[in-house]
Amino acid sequence: MLAVRVTLIAAALALGACTRSTTLIVDAGPPFPTRPTGMCLAAAPIDLLFMIDNSGSMVEEQASLGAQLPRLFTVLATGDVDGDGVQEALPAPSIHAGVITSDMGTGGFVVPTCAEPNFGDDGILHTRGNTARAGCNPTYPPFVDFTAGGNVAQASNDFACVAVAGSGGCGFEQQLDAVLKALTPSTSEIRFATGTSGHGDLENSGFLRPDSLLAIVLVTDEEDCSVADPELFNPDSSIYPGDLNLRCFQYPSAVLPTSRYVDGLIALRAARPWMLTFAAITGIPARLSMGDPYAIDYDAILADPEMQEQIDPAMPTRLTPSCNVPGRGVAFAPRRIVTVARDLSARGATGIVQSICQEDFKPAFNALIVAILDNACARYAE
Repeated sequence: MLAVRVTLIAAALALGACTRSTTLIVDAGPPFPTRPTGMCLAAAPIDLLFMIDNSGSMVEEQASLGAQLPRLFTVLATGDVDGDGVQEALPAPSIHAGVITSDMGTGGFVVPTCAEPNFGDDGILHTRGNTARAGCNPTYPPFVDFTAGGNVAQASNDFACVAVAGSGGCGFEQQLDAVLKALTPSTSEIRFATGTSGHGDLENSGFLRPDSLLAIVLVTDEEDCSVADPELFNPDSSIYPGDLNLRCFQYPSAVLPTSRYVDGLIALRAARPWMLTFAAITGIPARLSMGDPYAIDYDAILADPEMQEQIDPAMPTRLTPSCNVPGRGVAFAPRRIVTVARDLSARGATGIVQSICQEDFKPAFNALIVAILDNACARYAE
C-alpha cells in the first residue's frame, strides 16, 4: 500500500500547538477502500478499548498507564492537545471507553496464577474499580459513556480506576483473542474456546458503535498466546511436553494464526478501515519506538536481534527478554502483536507499536493521540 500522509498533530504535541491534519491514502489498492480526502469538518465518535495485561509482572507498567490515561481522555474529549485551555483539534462528540484483560483462562486446566481456568475474564468489559487508587469506587458500568459537555475530569478518573486492573490475572496471556472476542458479534462465523461466540452484541452490547473510530490499545509485557488447542495448557500433556512457560514458543501450530485477528478486526470496519487504530504498548526495545505512528518500520522491528525468540541460557524456563529495565522488570518479544499491527496497517488501518520498557508512557500516548485525532472524522470537505 502506498500511503501519503500529511500529519501536523505530531508537531503540535512537540511545539505546543495543533492544527487538524488530513491523512490521504493515495493508492490503497484493491480490494481496500480509499480514505476520503479533504479537510475534516466534523469529528467522529470514539470507541476506545484498552486490553490490559493483568498478570503478576505488570504492577509498574500499570502505574505508568494510570498516569497517562486522564490526559488521553481529556485531549480526546476537549481537543486541547497541549493543555493550555485552548481547543486545537476537533473534540470527539462522544467517547465510549472500556477495558478488558488478557486473562482468557487455560482451557479448563488448572495451572498456577490462573484462578478461573475455563474462560478467565473472557473478553468481557471490566467493571471492577481499583480501590487502591484515590477516588475509585469498587464497581463501575461496563464502559465510560461520555458526551461532549459532560464532566471530563470525572469520566477520565472513572476510566483510570477501571483500567488499572491489578496484577492477579492469569500468567498465560491471550491478548489478541481477548480483543477479538470482546468486539466480535455473536452473529459472526468466528468462534472461540469451546465453540463460544463473540460478546460484541451480547455481554458487551452498546460499546461498539457503527459510526465510531475504533481505537484498540494493548498494554502488555508478554507475547500473545491465543491458543487453537487448549491442550497446550495441560501440565501433564503428552502431546505438548515440556515447560508450560515455553510451550507457545515451542509449539506454534497450537497457537491461532495472526491472520485471524487481522481479518476479524478489519471486518469490524470493512468499509472504512481508516476508522480502526490498533496500538500496542508492548515489549519492543525502547530504541525502536517511533514518535510518528506513520513512520514505523515493522519489518525492521521484527528483524531486530533483540526481537528474536530463543530460550534464555541464563534461565532456561523462559525466553530471552527483549528488554530488561532495572526497577521495572523484563518484557518479551511480541512478534505476533507487531505482526498484527503491521498487517492491519497494510489493510488501511493504523497500526502503532510503542515500547513498554520505559517509565514514562507519554511518548507512546503522543503517538496514539496523533493517530486517533488524525483519523476520527465523520465528514470531510469536498
